[in-house]
This record gives sequence, structure tokens and C-alpha cells, in this order.
Amino acid sequence: MPTRLKPLVTSLLLGMSCLTGSTSMAMESTTAAGLPQTYRLEEVSVRLTRQPGRPNFPLQRISLTGKGSATLERDGQSQPFHYTAQDLLGVLNELYRIRFFDLAKNYSTRHSVSLKDDGTVITGHLRLQDASSTTVCFAVAAYEKCVTYTTEGPYELEKLTQRVFAQAEQLAGKTLPQK
Repeated sequence: MPTRLKPLVTSLLLGMSCLTGSTSMAMESTTAAGLPQTYRLEEVSVRLTRQPGRPNFPLQRISLTGKGSATLERDGQSQPFHYTAQDLLGVLNELYRIRFFDLAKNYSTRHSVSLKDDGTVITGHLRLQDASSTTVCFAVAAYEKCVTYTTEGPYELEKLTQRVFAQAEQLAGKTLPQK
């Protein structure tokens, strides 16, 4: 290789390694703090809880584990059902796709600002105690992430919750004793 090309080739290789390194670092930085990058499926648990806003409306909860066991709680009763590893992996992929681990912990408080006549901006925070809410939790090892939200979103998390509840209702219905 001619001597005058060596510095150019060296610069190009160094530049490419820097780009590769920054891509790797960027990928690592998107992982939530404390969330292991590698874990066993058997260690995973996902809980979805619908808390009704009105008294006398029953709480609904789904608990999914990486060991294939699952429970649907409704109307004060608990119904176990089988949940496949593939189905749980689908839920996990969806949580990563919607960036669940980057979401805020709570979406049940409404924030607003208003302007007074003197030009002062006032911030307001409204939390309706009787509003229904949903909490989705993911746990593995010592890490746990929970997000609580109302009907106002996050929309993609609500879509996932609806899908998991519908599937759990169907699977738990198959395990009900026949009369």
C-alpha cells in the first residue's frame, strides 16, 4: 500500500470503529436502569390489574409467570390457566416495542396550566380518586417496573392490556369445570 494512503485508510478504519462503538453504546442506553439485559424466562412475572373507580365494582387481575402458570382474578375468585412461553414472549416483545421500560410510573394525574390576569402561569395537578385505573407490572430478579394509567393512555399499553385480558378470559374459560 502506498505510504500516502496509509493515513487515509487508518482514519477511515478509526472512524468506522467509532461509529460502530457509538451504535453499540446507543443500544445499551435505551435499556432501563436496573433492567437486566439477559434473564431467564422462568424468572419473569407480568401482572395486569384493573382497579375500578366505583365502589362495588370488582378488581380484575392477571398474573403471568415464565413457568407457564397464570391466574385470572375476577369477581372475587381466582381462576388458574396455562399460559405458554411463546405467549409470554409475545407480551415481553410488545412491552419492549412500546418502550414500556421508558414510560413514566404514573399517568393518572392530569397536569394543566392556566394564565392569571396578571400574566402569572399557574400549574394544576388533578387526581381523581374515584377514576378507574390500570397498572401493568413487569418483574425479573430484583427489578420491577410498574406503570399506572387511566383511560387517557398510554394507548398502546391499553391495547396490550385489552388483548391480554381477552386472551386470559378465553384460556381461563377453557379450564372452568363443566356443569
